[in-house]
Amino acid sequence: MSYALRNSLILLVTLLLIAGAAFSYIKFVQKAEINDLTTELESLNRDYGTKTEIRDQYPPLLERYNKARDIVQNFDKKLYSSNNPDDVYDYLSEINDENLELFYDFTYQDSTVNNQYGILRSRIVGTGIYSDFVTFINKIENSLYLNKIENVNITPGVGEATQDYVNFNMTLNSYYQKIVFETAEDIQQKFRIDSTISVFNPLKPLVLSSVPANTDNLTNIEQSRLIGLTSTRIFIIDQNGETQILKPGDKVYLGYLREIDSENKEVIFNLDKGGIQEIFTLKVER
Repeated sequence: MSYALRNSLILLVTLLLIAGAAFSYIKFVQKAEINDLTTELESLNRDYGTKTEIRDQYPPLLERYNKARDIVQNFDKKLYSSNNPDDVYDYLSEINDENLELFYDFTYQDSTVNNQYGILRSRIVGTGIYSDFVTFINKIENSLYLNKIENVNITPGVGEATQDYVNFNMTLNSYYQKIVFETAEDIQQKFRIDSTISVFNPLKPLVLSSVPANTDNLTNIEQSRLIGLTSTRIFIIDQNGETQILKPGDKVYLGYLREIDSENKEVIFNLDKGGIQEIFTLKVER
């Protein structure tokens, strides 16, 4: 074998070894790295696409959030901040202030949860003056926190001298936040009332079986004597033998002084005898 041929074979073998090594490196090393890099690139592209969508959606979402926030902050109602029934009880205690003659038991029953809010359900059973009961419900439904009243049952009170007492029971649904959301609370508007709601008691008899007692010791004009009058004042000896001076509009037992008739020397009273309206006239004694 010639020297040139031998060198050519050696060079060929060397080239084959280099080519094989290069092929093996590309096949078994670089291809795996390329696959890993391709997978990583695809993941990065997907992540970039997602973040691009979020970036594009952010301005309209921010605008919607600000609008919703403005609506909630300017809304005249808000939800309780938690599902603690003590918050509801304390709120009702503030509504039932010293101006209302109302007595009740508050019983927490259960709590239900919806997507963005929850409901505390309570039972209220009590007694009180009908007009105060109506005012109590009026405040609950129109004041700051969102409450709804259901299943109201009212019966006339038994044995109450004023005939104005009622027994009542009802279900109270109080709404609370499941997702915390910033709201504005105007303390000045915490308690509100609808003044157009009537407090007339439909359960009270139109005519009472007996007239109310004279607990304030007002002048009983049916047991009094008219001893003198002017155009603006009258002078009466009442049921106790004491002199009383009255002017139009002044209260007497069961009614009030309506009119002074100086010409005929008499006075006219309007009386309400347990629902029966009467006009009572007194003349000056001679």
